[in-house]
Order: sequence, then structure tokens, then C-alpha cells
Amino acid sequence: MHLLQLRVRHKNSSSMDVNCPFCGETKGKMNVNLQKNVFRCNRCDASGGMLELYGRLHGVSSAEANRQIREALGKGEYRTDYQVVHKEEPVEIFNAELADADVIDRTYQEMLSLLTLNDKHQEDLKKRGLTKEQIKIQRYRSVPLFGIKNMVQKLLESGQTVKGVPGFYEDHDGKWTINFTSKNSGILIPIRSMEGKIQGFQIRLDQVMEGRKYIWLSSVKFQNGVSSGSPVHVIGSLDAEQIYLTEGALKGTIAHYLSGDTFICVAGVNQYRNLKPVLETLKSRHLQHLYEAYDMDKKMKVYCDGDSEKCDACQRKPATFYCPHKMQKRQILQNACRKVYEICSGLSISMSRMVWDMDSYGEWNGQIKGIDDYYYVLKNTG
Repeated sequence: MHLLQLRVRHKNSSSMDVNCPFCGETKGKMNVNLQKNVFRCNRCDASGGMLELYGRLHGVSSAEANRQIREALGKGEYRTDYQVVHKEEPVEIFNAELADADVIDRTYQEMLSLLTLNDKHQEDLKKRGLTKEQIKIQRYRSVPLFGIKNMVQKLLESGQTVKGVPGFYEDHDGKWTINFTSKNSGILIPIRSMEGKIQGFQIRLDQVMEGRKYIWLSSVKFQNGVSSGSPVHVIGSLDAEQIYLTEGALKGTIAHYLSGDTFICVAGVNQYRNLKPVLETLKSRHLQHLYEAYDMDKKMKVYCDGDSEKCDACQRKPATFYCPHKMQKRQILQNACRKVYEICSGLSISMSRMVWDMDSYGEWNGQIKGIDDYYYVLKNTG
């Protein structure tokens, strides 16, 4: 990895997470699979093989990349024009295999029976448009701030399996625990499969973390932990002919209850790898048309208004140019939308885009962002 000049954020036996050199993110969104020799950034969707990665980084062809790598490795030294020495050595840990879907569901269901939803979180959910009964049905819970190891011990004593269940891992003493901390306090959002089984959790954070409002409950960075796998959340009738796709399980669940429509929910617009098998199954039933209902960021205005969190780092001043940050964000969203169109086209599923809160120029007005917000306004003004 010295040859690639990549900043490693996390490493395990089969892959590593690094900062993406293409879109410039600094949170380790690019995954480099050491076994398959491929890479992919979950933010900008850059992907390919290792020769392509080296070639793009150094501006050479794949053939020249292959020659340079062989030259460096063959001499047992690294060329000074691309050598980078990092003092920080990543700690190697070993992950468990993802458990069976039934095992994951049973463990999570039992865990939820040991947790509660605090009053503030319940009020937050009600303000979003959910009723007390709907909140109960979905089994939303608050991330516990204490008694965590005792809870895990109760799960083990009740015969539940925690190894291979996302979120659980072994601590330094070899005892099982779960990745609940004060930093990721918030609302646990169950992610349910088409069969209604809980396959993972998103956490709606009380405090935004590194620009994110939602994170996965995952333990991939810990011993015998495991990644969430980014499962797709489905809610509503599986026999619907028209189904809606949006980003975020809570958003899709609220939109379902407000509209009665069936929603497929991915964790992020670029999290489409698990989408295709879901669409294939629904197509084998009655699905004919998919409505893409991602947030209206996809139609955001991209001119510079001098009022962005990225402005301090931007050299384009005064504020008379298009904002490169907004342009990049909108491009990522639009690329993700096109990917969904490609998947639907390959499955012979017709597709169209839902838009709302638009101005006369076909751009977002900046008021009603999500499909849940849109349905909430319709319900309360219609």
C-alpha cells in the first residue's frame, strides 16, 4: 500500500478502508479488498482493479502501472517519487462471518425486548408523523448508555448467538459486548427484510458525527465483529405493482404510513448493490413500476451563495461562481439515480422520478427535502 499513497483508516485481514484520493473525502470511505484486488469508494463510486487504481493515482496506463510496480517490488525498494512513510501502523483484527438471517433476527428481537425508547425520542418520532402505535409496531428503541455488558450477558444466558451479528464483538478481555457508546447515542432504527426479519440497525444520532445524521450499527472495526452489510429495508405490500425507492429506513417507513405505499429503502444513494436482488424478487411477484423518490438534493441549485460549511476551504471568491461542493454532491446523486435506472432497465421494470417543491427553472426550492416531508405536508394541508 506504500506505492499507492493512501491514508489507511482501518484494516482487517481481508480489506482496508482508506481516504478516497478521487473525491477527497477524509473518513475512509474507499474500501480496498486485499483478497479480490479491487477498490470502491462508497461516496463517489470510483471503482476498479488495483492496476487501475495505481494508474489513475500516478497518471499512467495499466501496462505502465504494472511495469512500475514490478520494478519497485523486484528491487525490494520503493521509488522515492511515490514513497510515503506513515508512522501510524493499522491494527490488524479478524472479523467473524455474518450469521444466518434467522439467527440475526432472533438475537435482535431479544435485544429489543431488553431496551426502551425514551420520551424525547418518542416525541421526535411523533413530530415526524408517526403515531404511538406505529412506533410500537416498528419497535424503535433508544441506544442504551449504561448496562451494556449486562444486557449482552443476558442475551448469551438466554441462548442467543451474538457472534456474526452486526454490532457485537469481543473486547480486549475476550468478553462479548456491543458497539453502543455515548458517541453513537440515538434512536435504533430496525432494518427489515422482505420477510420482515430484522437484519441490521441504523442509528439516528442525537449529535451529528462527522457530518452524518445516521450510522450503521456495526462492529467491523473490532475483534470478531462483523459489518452490517448495508441490508435493504422493505415496508408495505410485497405484491404492489408500483413501489417507491428512497434513502433511509426511517424516512421510507414514515412515508409508507402517511401514504400506504410500499417503500424500498437503501441506506445511501450509492448503496445499490443489495438493491437488485430485492427488485428481482418483487418483479417475480407483481412489481411493474418503480418510483425513484430520493431527496430533492438531486435538483439542488449549485450556484455559490457564500453560505456553505465548505466555503472556508474554497478558493473561489468572491461568491460569483458555481459551488464545486454542491456540483459534486448533485453529480453523485444523479449518478446514483442513473445506476438505479440501469438496474431497472436490465430487469425490464419501468421507472420514473418523483420531484416536488420545484421552482419555474426545474430546480429545488429548498424547503421540502424528503419524500416523508412531502407526504407530511400533503396530509396536513390537503
